[in-house]
Amino acid sequence: MISGSSRYDVMYKYENSLPLNSSEQATLSAISPEEWAGYDLFKSLNGADCFHCHNGALMQVQKFSNNGLDAAFTDMGRGAVTGNPMDNGKFKVPTLRNIALSGPYMHDGRFATLDEVIEHYSSGIHQSATIDPLIEFASQGGVQLDASEKLLLKQFLMTLTDYDFINNPKFQDPN
Repeated sequence: MISGSSRYDVMYKYENSLPLNSSEQATLSAISPEEWAGYDLFKSLNGADCFHCHNGALMQVQKFSNNGLDAAFTDMGRGAVTGNPMDNGKFKVPTLRNIALSGPYMHDGRFATLDEVIEHYSSGIHQSATIDPLIEFASQGGVQLDASEKLLLKQFLMTLTDYDFINNPKFQDPN
């Protein structure tokens, strides 16, 4: 199953100078300035700084990461498997494709909404010995987005929903 018809896919193709078909051209012209601004925040070191772990066509990197959920761990994550204390609190980085439809969020479902996830990365990061060094604003609790930036980021995250994919009758429950 391949999800590749979201508004983000069109943005990604456009940004990487890949050819767009006529349907994608129409989608491109319908992408709002707010969605583009949210995408810019997503990719910015001085914005939401999400791209280190979520990038490319798949919107993920193939690694395990501690994203600052806890200062002390009740779930050791990858550390429970490897026995390496430097893996404690690390979990597989998920794709963000169709993220608006995949809650609850985080490995333990602690966040019910995307707004809660955005707030975590904005001001809820906890320091620990294994926090991913790419969470560059961990020392200040997160990237400190204002209300407008949070809204723009969420608008971009909504572009990751592929309605053709999720509404494809071939993927529906046959019962």
